[in-house]
Formats: sequence, structure tokens, C-alpha cells
Amino acid sequence: MKKSMMRGFILIMAVSLLLCSIICAVIFDINITDNTSSQLQGLAKVIADEFDPEEDNNTQAVHFGEISGGVRVTVIAPDGTVTGDSAVDYKTMGSHADREEIKSAAVTKTAVAVRKSDTIGKKLLYAVQKTEDGYYIRLAREYSSLISDIVSFAPAILASAVVALIIAAILARRLAMSISGPIVAMNDSLSGVKDGSTILDPKEYPYEELQSMAGKINYLASDISLHIQQLQESRDKINYILDYMKEGFVLLDSSKHILMINNSACSYLGCDKSVAGKDILYMSRNLQFVDMAADVLDSKQSKTMDITASDGKILEAHFSAVEQVKGDMMGGVIIILTDVTSSRNAACMRRDFFSNASHELKTPITSIKGSVELLCSDIPLSEEQRSELLTRIGLETDRMCTLIGDIIMINRLESGEIASENVKLDLMNVINECCSEAKPIIDQGNITINKDLQSAEIFASPKNMHELVSNLLVNAVKYNCKGGSIDIVLKNEEKEIVFSIRNDGECIPKEHQKRVFERFYRVDKGRSKTVGGTGLGLSIVKHVVDRMDGTIELESSEIMGTRFTVHLPK
Repeated sequence: MKKSMMRGFILIMAVSLLLCSIICAVIFDINITDNTSSQLQGLAKVIADEFDPEEDNNTQAVHFGEISGGVRVTVIAPDGTVTGDSAVDYKTMGSHADREEIKSAAVTKTAVAVRKSDTIGKKLLYAVQKTEDGYYIRLAREYSSLISDIVSFAPAILASAVVALIIAAILARRLAMSISGPIVAMNDSLSGVKDGSTILDPKEYPYEELQSMAGKINYLASDISLHIQQLQESRDKINYILDYMKEGFVLLDSSKHILMINNSACSYLGCDKSVAGKDILYMSRNLQFVDMAADVLDSKQSKTMDITASDGKILEAHFSAVEQVKGDMMGGVIIILTDVTSSRNAACMRRDFFSNASHELKTPITSIKGSVELLCSDIPLSEEQRSELLTRIGLETDRMCTLIGDIIMINRLESGEIASENVKLDLMNVINECCSEAKPIIDQGNITINKDLQSAEIFASPKNMHELVSNLLVNAVKYNCKGGSIDIVLKNEEKEIVFSIRNDGECIPKEHQKRVFERFYRVDKGRSKTVGGTGLGLSIVKHVVDRMDGTIELESSEIMGTRFTVHLPK
């Protein structure tokens, strides 16, 4: 047994070293060749893009050869004539039309070949890229064959093999002598372990390692059931965690069969856990989704795509390749499904905001520009016309300033730039102050204000409260009918403060009521332009209410008019 172990160890070591050396040399040669080919092809394409046939070809070849780290660069005309070379005198070189790499590049625009150079007599790796003008940019680098690579590795291989074999022989002899006896005895005793009996006596073995092994074998049978139970508990914990993830989780094997899927993924994709063990098509019939999983399996690269869930939500599906998983499965794909509906909608709202803001600013700027051009022109204008144009410029300037102020205000509210300097204030005083400020437009519209106010103290930002009340009041005045009335009610209830404003204006249709708090949204765009609204007032109100954890309600009908009701917690 000892001699067999020694011979076996030495033979295995020798064969392993030989195979390892050959395999390493082959892999190294393949990798070097592939990497060199890819690099030369990429470099050839870059040089082909930069190449200018109108300039001196040889100068360009020399320049490209210098900046590419010594790679030989050859420029070949469409008819095969060499017009430039970075390594040799191109004038001494014959036609290259018959070279295999040029023939291939003439058809495919790009080619790679390994052959012996007729010019310098060495084996080279060529990469050719055909330009849009029909010229061929050929790059060449010296190529070393597999045999030469192995020969270069030979001294190191032989030295390492000799040292390894000597060490292996010594260790194998000592190991065989010390282990063979106790192992034979242990082997004779192991036949009874499979049924769970503990028949090994650790004291019979002279070495601590064998004693420990004997003790572990004794406990192995009794621990099998415990380990199985622990594995089951671990699996249940993993399933529990996965099922309570907000993100969807799917694990596929290399055949695109579903190994694991959690509740969120089932909800998003409209399936149930019975699809586990089945093909991916049982989980989703979205062909782009299925094709993406196959693509990731083939390319081993992570990729992301958006899909629509069964409930209409926008999902971001992230596919990650699994190189190796413990067990029988080799390779696979992990899919994480994340609900990105809010972020996508937010991005859409930002695009709409900038579009609407640009449109709103364009109108007053155009009006001001037209008025200024009239004033600066040679057209004779009366004093009344000049006054009218100047008045229009002033009004449009005020409108633009108001719009910009509202845009700045709403963006600061959204970003949280406005520090909440909360103080204790009486909302009734804020309402009275806003009514006094709005008195000119109230009188102009012959509007009647009816107040039913209770003292209501609240801890809030005076500026924010003023913005909330002022915007609601100004809207109620602007969109009221001539000679109408406005009812302002403030109630101080036990847990909240209720503030409402009602006017006699036109009814807001139901299909518009959910959108009136959006930035720049107008129910009647024509009338909004007439009354001078910016389309941001109600959006500012909504942001202030949200920051105070309150709510705002809208009621509108032909009989009652329109009422906005704000609920603010104390």
C-alpha cells in the first residue's frame, strides 16, 4: 500500500505538472492571440477613421506607427499598391492585392490573418480595416507560435517539475508510512457507520487528526437529521426574506428554468409560485424580457430594461449573470424587478415643467420684444400709442417677474431649500392680512367677501401660510364672476384647523379636478391668459399643505361654485 501510494502520488504529480504546463501554454497562446487580434482590429478601425487619403500616406503611416506603440502600419491603395509603411521603404514593396488579408478585407471591410511576411521574412499577425475611400489600413505585429511559447516555458516547467517531484516523493513516503496502517483499521470499522451506529473508538488511533476524524464520524450519523433540519430552516428563512422584499427576485438556471421566485415578482409578472421549476415563458410572455435573459446567459454581462407590470406599473428589470452556483447548476441569471413608476413619472413631470416654463416665458418676452421694436422703429406713433406700448411692456414685465417668482418658490419648496422658520401664529390674522392686500382686485371685480373666522393658532412658517392663503384667495377672485361673492371659513377644531374658500365662479369639470394642482395646468387656457395667472398658484398651495402633513380638497358644481378646503393638523 505504501509503495502504491508513493507511485501514485509521484505519477499524479508528474502528469498534473505536464498537463498543467501544456494547458497553461495553450491558454496563454490563445489569449495572447485573441487579445492581440482584438487590439489590432480596434486600433486599425481608429486609424482608418483618422486616415486622410489626401495627405501624404507614408507620413501618416509613420505617425500612426509611432503613436500606436511600435505597431507596423501599412497603407495600401484600392488597387493593391503600397503607398506608405511605418517600418520599411514602401517603394520597395510590390503589389499587395494578392495578400489573403487584403482579399478578405475587400469583401468584409475588416480581416485578420497570421502568415509569414514576404517583406521581412517573419511570421506576423495582420489586422486590416478598409476605409470609406477604399484604402486598406493594415497593422502587423510579430506572432509567436504555440511551440515557441512552450519552448520558452520549458526551463521553468522542468525546474518546477523536478523540485515538485522530489518534494512529492519525500512527502508521499512519509505520509504513506504514517497513514496507511491507521487508515486500513479505520476503513475496516467504517462499514457500520452508514446505519448511524458509533463503533469507532478514537483511542485506538495514534494521531490526533485520526482521533478527531473518528469522533466526527461517530457524530455524523446522529447529526444528519439535525443538519437536514437546519438546512430546511435556512431555506425557509431565505424564502421568508425574499417574499418580504419589495423588489421582485427571480433566479434562472442555464436552461432558463425558474429556480426561485418571490412574491413581489409573482405580483409584478402576474403569475404564482407554481412556475418554479418551469420554463421562463410560464412566468412572462414578454418576448423582449425572455430574449434579454437569453442574451445575458450568452454574453455573461449585466443588462437592464424597462417592462410594464401586470398592474400597469413601470418596472426596471436588472439581469445579472451567475458564473457558478453551488450544486448541480452551472451558470444562470438573477433578475431583480424594481418599481420605478414614481421616478419615471417624476422625470416626465420635470420635462413637462421645463417645457411649460419655457412656453409661459416666451409669450411675455415676445410681447415685450414686439412693443420695443415698435417704439424703436421709424413708424410714427402718437403719445397714446406710445403710452399703451409702455403700459403693455410694464404689464408683461410684471407678469414675467411673477411667473419667475412662482417658479423659484415652487422649486425651493420641492427641494427643501426654504428653511421652515416655524413660529406660533394665528391663521385668522394671516387671512385678514391677505384680504387687505387683495382689496384692489376685489374692488375691481365688485366681489363681496363673507368671512366666518375663528381664532386658530398654529405652529408654522409665516411665509408659507401667507403663500397658501394668498394663492387661494387670488384664484377665488380672478376666477369669480363679475359681482360674485367669496366665502372664507376658518374653524379651530379639536385635532385640526379647517380653512376653506368658496367662490361663485364657473364649475371645474370632474376630469380636470385631479390635475388642477399640477404645475402650469389650466382648465381654461384662454381665460387664464386673460386674468394673468401663471398656472403655479395651486401647485404652490399643494406643496405647502404637503409639507405640513395636511390635505386639500376640491369641490365644484354649477350650484355651489368652487370650494377649496384645507385640513392642517395641529
